[in-house]
Order: sequence, then C-alpha cells, then structure tokens
Amino acid sequence: MFRIAKWTAALFLFLLLACAADASSLQDSRNSTKNSVSHLQEVGAARILTEIEANQAVAYDNVSVSGVLNLSKLTGPVRQSVTITNSTIQGPADFERATFGDLMDFQGTTFQGNASFAKARFQGDANFGGVRFAGNTDFRFARFDGSVSFSRARFDRIVSFANSQFDGNAVFEGSNFNSDAEFDLAQFSKPVTFMGAVFSGDASITNSQFSGTTIFMDSNFKGNADFAGTQFVRDAIFRSSHFYGDSSFGLASFGGFTEFANVTFEKTAVFAVTKFEDNAHFLDAKFNDDLVLESARIYNMQLDNATFGKNSKISLKDADFTRLVVPWSTIKDRLEFNGAAYLALVKNYKNLEWSNDADDCYYQYRQISQANEPLGWAKLEDVIAWLSCGYGVRVSYTAFWCLFTVLFFGVVYWGTNGMKRFERTDEIPGSIDDIQKQRVSFVDAMYFSVAQFKSAEGPVNYYPVGFSRQLAMLEIILGWFLIMLFVVILVGIFIR
Repeated sequence: MFRIAKWTAALFLFLLLACAADASSLQDSRNSTKNSVSHLQEVGAARILTEIEANQAVAYDNVSVSGVLNLSKLTGPVRQSVTITNSTIQGPADFERATFGDLMDFQGTTFQGNASFAKARFQGDANFGGVRFAGNTDFRFARFDGSVSFSRARFDRIVSFANSQFDGNAVFEGSNFNSDAEFDLAQFSKPVTFMGAVFSGDASITNSQFSGTTIFMDSNFKGNADFAGTQFVRDAIFRSSHFYGDSSFGLASFGGFTEFANVTFEKTAVFAVTKFEDNAHFLDAKFNDDLVLESARIYNMQLDNATFGKNSKISLKDADFTRLVVPWSTIKDRLEFNGAAYLALVKNYKNLEWSNDADDCYYQYRQISQANEPLGWAKLEDVIAWLSCGYGVRVSYTAFWCLFTVLFFGVVYWGTNGMKRFERTDEIPGSIDDIQKQRVSFVDAMYFSVAQFKSAEGPVNYYPVGFSRQLAMLEIILGWFLIMLFVVILVGIFIR
C-alpha cells in the first residue's frame, strides 16, 4: 500500500511539472511575439523625405513609419522608385500634387490616417495591392500613366477617384470599399477590372469613360450604384454581380458587348435613355423590382430566362429597339401601358417570327385601349372587333360565332315551328290541318339553318313562315359577314 501511494505521488508531481513547463513555453512564445511587434523597426517620415530629396532609392519592408509623411511640398518629381511594403504608416500621408517617375509600391501596407494622392501623377507603375486605407482616401485628379493595381485593397472610409485618369491597365480585383466610393468623371483608357469587388456603401461612377474592356463580374453593390452618363466604349461585363440597392445606368452608353447575365437587381434597375449599340445579354437576370427602359436605344437585348419579382413593372415608354428577345409570357403582366411600346413589341415579335407572341401582345394592347376609351362609337366598334374575331388575331372567336349562329337559328326554327312543308296532301295521310301542325324534325331545322348561313338553297319541301322569314334573312347576312371574316383571318394565319 505504501509503494502504491509513493508511485501515485510521483506521477502527480511529474504531471504538475509538465503543465508548468508547457505554461512557461506558451508564455515565452507570447512574449516573443509581443517583443517582435514592439521591436518592429520604426522609420521616421522625415528620413524618407530626406532620401527622396537626395534622389536615393526608398526601399522599406515591414517597418513602421512615424510622423507625417508629406511629399506635397516637393519642388520636383520623385525620379527614383519608392517601395514601402508590408508596413504601417501611422500618421497622415500627403502626396498631393507629387509626381513619381518610377515604380511606386505600397503592397500590403496600412495607412492608419488619412491619405491624399489628389492631383498626384504616377509616371511609372503603381502597386497598392493589399493596401489598407483606414482613413479617408483621396485620389481626385490623380493620373496614372502606367499600370496600377489596387487588387484586394481595403478602403475603410470614404474614397474618391473623381476626375482621375488611368492611362494604363487598372486592377481593382477583390477590393473592398467599406464606405462610399466615388469614381465620377474618371477616365480609363485601358482595360480595367473590378472583378469580385465589394462596395458596402454607395458607389458613384457617373459621367466616367471606360475605353477598354471593363469587368465588374461577381461584384457586390450593397448600397446604391450610380453609373449615370458613363460611357463603356468596349465590352462591359457585369456577369453574376449583385445590386442590393437602386442601380442607375441612365444616359449611359454601351458601345461593345454588354453582359448582365445572372445579375440580381434587388431594387429598381434604371436604364432610361441608355444606348446599347451592340448585343446586351441579360440571360437569367433577376429583377426583384422595376426595370426602367424608357427612351432607351437598344440594338439587340436578350432577356432569356429573366425573372421578375411579384410586383415588378417594366417601362418601355419611348424605347427604340431593333431586337428585344424576351417571351411575351415573361413580361405581359408587368408591362406598363404605352401604345407605341406595345406596337413596337408587336413588330419586334413579328421580326423574330414569334407569331403567337405578336398576336398575344396585340390582343392585350387592344383590350387595354378599349378599356381606356370613353363611351361612344369607337368603343362600340372595339367591342364588336373583340367579340367577333379577337381584334383579328383570334380565329377561334369567329369559329365560335359561326357555330353559335347556326345552332341558335336552327333551334329557333325548330322551337317556334317556323318552317312548313310543300308536299302534296294526297301523298300524305291526314288532313291539311294535320300536315300544317306537324313540327319539322330538329335535323331538318339545323339543315335549313346551315343552308341559310351559307346563303344556299335549303330543303325544297320546307319554307319559313311568319317571323322566321325575317330571321332567315338576318342569318344570311350574318353568314356572309362571319364567313368572310373567318376566311380573312385564316388566310392571314396561313400566310404568316
């Protein structure tokens, strides 16, 4: 028993020492990490400024820049490269009006204060990949002569690229704009990509010009997105993007191929007075609110498999489109009434050889027009046109009235006993009174009705008497009218 207690005590002491060693090792690790951070090399902003003024290359990695980094008062351009990567710039950074003649590289660096590059010029390439701007950021009127990258950059507060000019390729792929972002009046001369970018605040890209291929694929606009007046000279790709707020492309122009395939518009999508000069694909697009295409100029827009919200409306007022590929069943209950728009759609469907869609569109147009007309002869004519032939596009209506007319008059002839025989009484047993009282068969009455409807000679041994004579004349008139109407509509269908 004593030996067991002894071994138990030894084991307990061993475990206690092991835990203490682990705790000490963990603490040493934490202290080492803390010391490495606290001993991060610190470089004064004045030192960097001195090196720049002395035309020395500036190259720092994993440093902390203290003080105000102010290059706005330089008397000449910075001709050497400036590289401050994976570092932290603690104070405000002012590069306003500065000119950089060589590479400008801030990859992975954090600007903790406000950063201003307003009216700065980058004659060489500029790399802001992975940069975090914690304060307000100003690139207004900046000019980038070479390529520039803001790939995976993060803008925590308001950023403005208003009136900036990008003469080389521009990359904003995977960038995060956590507040409002402004690109108003910006000029992009070469291809630019915002693929996978996230705009958490409002995005204002108005009256800008994208001369190269523009890619916003897989981007998220969580605030309002405003592209009003912007020109996309070449292809513009917004595939699989998501617009959570209002989106406006009013007065914008798309000169190349435009793709909004699989894009989701949660709120109103405005393309009023927008020009689509080439193919525009909205395949599988989702419009959960209204789609406004008023006064748009459309060369070829495809809305195949597009879906709309329960209360979504589509406005095509004064729109001019050469080819609009969208099934009538998709938009018929959502189209805001405009006579010119309806007639343009009818023409569009005929050009597409979608005869049924053209007929259905025209039928709805006439129905709404009739409902809006005041009481009068015009409304009466529309009602007759509707009932008789479905405004000329429903041959089934005319066929129904043909059959109904024959049946109706045949029943009347038979029910009122309005037909008499011409047969000799000596050939039929019974008196003359008995013969005159005999009712004609229903089959004979229907046969007579069909003959009158076709304006043909009826059974030679029967003739209408009394009021049925006037009915027979009326049936002949109706027969002529309905048969001619039926033939005209049927020929029109066959010709198409």
